[in-house]
Amino acid sequence: MNYRFVLVYLMLSLIGGLNGQSVSPAVVIDFSLSGGNYAGPISLDISSVGNKLYYTTDGSSPDKLSKEFDKTLRIDQTTVVCALAVSPDGRELATCHTFFIDEPTTTFPIISIGITPEVLFDPDKGLYVKGGNYVDSLNNISDANYWSKKEVEMHCEIFESDGSCVFRSKTGLRLFGGYSRMFPQKSLTIVTRSSYGEKRIDYPLFGKKGPKELKFLVLRNSGSDFGKSHFRDGLMTGLVEEWDLEKQAYRPAHVYINGKYWGIYNMREKINRYFLEAHTDIDKDSFDLLEHYMRVKNGSVRHYRNMLAFLRRYDLSNPIYMDSLAQLMDIDNFLDYQLAQIYFGNEDAGGNIKYWRPQRPDGVWRWILYDTDYGFGLHDEDAQRNNYIEFFTKEDGPRWPNPPWSTFILRKLLENPEFFANFINRLADYLNTSFHQDRVLAKISEMESALLPEIDRHLKRWNLSRSTWVEHVQRIKRFAFERPNYLRTHMSNFLGAGDPVSIQLSCGKGGSILINQHIHLRNQRIEGKYFSEVPVKIEALPQLGYRFSHWLVNGEVVYSGKLLLKLKDKKERLVEAIFEPHNHPFADKLVINEICPYNKESGDWLELFNNADEPVNLKGWMLTDLKKNQFIFPPVVIEPHAYLVVSEDSLNFNRAYPRAMPFIGGLSFGLHKRRENLFLYSNDGAAIDSVSYELPIVDTSFSLSLLLPELNNSEQENWTLDVGNGTPNRANPQYYLSYVEPQQQQWMRIGAASGLFLLSAIFISGFRRRKKTTYR
Repeated sequence: MNYRFVLVYLMLSLIGGLNGQSVSPAVVIDFSLSGGNYAGPISLDISSVGNKLYYTTDGSSPDKLSKEFDKTLRIDQTTVVCALAVSPDGRELATCHTFFIDEPTTTFPIISIGITPEVLFDPDKGLYVKGGNYVDSLNNISDANYWSKKEVEMHCEIFESDGSCVFRSKTGLRLFGGYSRMFPQKSLTIVTRSSYGEKRIDYPLFGKKGPKELKFLVLRNSGSDFGKSHFRDGLMTGLVEEWDLEKQAYRPAHVYINGKYWGIYNMREKINRYFLEAHTDIDKDSFDLLEHYMRVKNGSVRHYRNMLAFLRRYDLSNPIYMDSLAQLMDIDNFLDYQLAQIYFGNEDAGGNIKYWRPQRPDGVWRWILYDTDYGFGLHDEDAQRNNYIEFFTKEDGPRWPNPPWSTFILRKLLENPEFFANFINRLADYLNTSFHQDRVLAKISEMESALLPEIDRHLKRWNLSRSTWVEHVQRIKRFAFERPNYLRTHMSNFLGAGDPVSIQLSCGKGGSILINQHIHLRNQRIEGKYFSEVPVKIEALPQLGYRFSHWLVNGEVVYSGKLLLKLKDKKERLVEAIFEPHNHPFADKLVINEICPYNKESGDWLELFNNADEPVNLKGWMLTDLKKNQFIFPPVVIEPHAYLVVSEDSLNFNRAYPRAMPFIGGLSFGLHKRRENLFLYSNDGAAIDSVSYELPIVDTSFSLSLLLPELNNSEQENWTLDVGNGTPNRANPQYYLSYVEPQQQQWMRIGAASGLFLLSAIFISGFRRRKKTTYR
């Protein structure tokens, strides 16, 4: 007997008796052992004081017709034990624990599914089988039961790789996927709802960089890669992890259904409104999400239709129209998406796409990278040789895999000379970095090593060939090694980019290099290839305490901080950025003091604070995010200990903060709500200040404020996130609380007369009162 619950029951009864009323204790089920891994058979007791107890061991949910628990269970094989407690007044509680007996050790998480067997495996009605209406013909596959979209109830447990249970609740279960449903191991979706139990998986299954919680979890059978490498899709999305693309997190896991081993699945996020909310700064109910050719998943197609009409109507070789197009779609995001698919050789990407936009005036279309299984030579052992630039720009591609509508946008964009050059240089950048042979091969080896101790059990479970797995891993490695050179040949011959030219770029202490406003090179050397017909843009960026001195280009001194390397002579370039120590008088004195990246009323803005005892003229100074975005200051002066706000939208800012003077408008780029890098440079190239942040999702207006102007604002712990409208051109809230309130309390102690004098002194000397900012 469990004496702990007896004691609770007696105490509650006593309390109820003292109050002259009966109290029904909470229904509780106590397992003598918790679900988890056990090295050998176990004996299990289940108790629920004052209640009837029923149980099952086949994964099904127990009811009052199930066996009543009356003696210790001996468990000698992996089993899902589910128990139902029913109180005398009819209240019920059910829970399940999975006991893994003598299972192999693993470094993967384990997911256990307990479900009434007939729901999945009944020969006629089971969701996992063909069913009685199936006809064995490709034209009749839709008649199979496994094409159902039905959601059924199950019990789910998730065990971390250390054996700890991080989730245990009833959930929903659906089958998932397209043609991969015909494989014996079928993809599954776990759905959490409050009507089942827990409304979220409140655990970071994908680590610190992944979502902190999940409402949907996809268990993917590797899609078209089933029975082959079993990690293609995870590899490809992992290679672009740092790119500005929405993509699904990846992690392999073992799955059991009703205690039976069900193989290795790839845990992925499900692409829906919750996915977008987790990865972007949008509200989950205020966006358009389309797939394939304008098939609406959420919202409306109207904005996308208008964008296509714009593209058909205007000649994008005119830069004016490209600027207008940038108000409709995120051109850089689309470029990255296309370059990834071209490098991967993902032939299934033509019509198999998802794209979305926030439903707001400045909302632009972005593309989601997913389902890349056809890449890296899935069905072609020599796919690395194929010209996928031509494939993704065909005007007359077949309905599948590259219909003309799927290549239309890229073809139109390539009409613009600047986009064309950017296409060439960015692909070259990636071949030198993200897609460099050494990096990709290292990533493949890492994933192969993770699967190697685990894969044989999976292959045996589904009667798959180990030699096929090995062959596909080698095929992927061969693709990674050979792909860059073939792709450079296609860029030269098909696009007319010229011959590849070797460039070595390096920078020493004191700064970094920005390549093509895209690749940030810090304290390292990069050796890569660019093209003779397309100049390469490089820019020197000093660190605090330094300024740019000069370039050494094949030994020749060049003083311009921005360099355009013209490679028509096809000669190799050795380029080194030289920085020198420089103590600028306003370094660490003129600081970014407050940042507002999300305010629907005012638009984005940031606040500078001059902590020096002399004024500073900002004419020609630069604020940049180290991408393509730069803001050059007009002739504006900040007086000592004064503020200046720089706003994106001066009209809206003035409406929202009519007293927040002075400010300037025209900030030429928005501030990212989740993550941003900001750098301030003087007009002589010296680094003055820098701030970086990475934030959780905040659904209301907020600002980031420096705790004290004297603190190092490059350290995240010196900032606070304040919900609300912020304090432009005023002291930050924490500064006020730290300096003013303590003095106010002292004023209350020493008396009103002397306190008034003291408080006045504080405002004059310590509170950084605002002085007039002048324009010259």
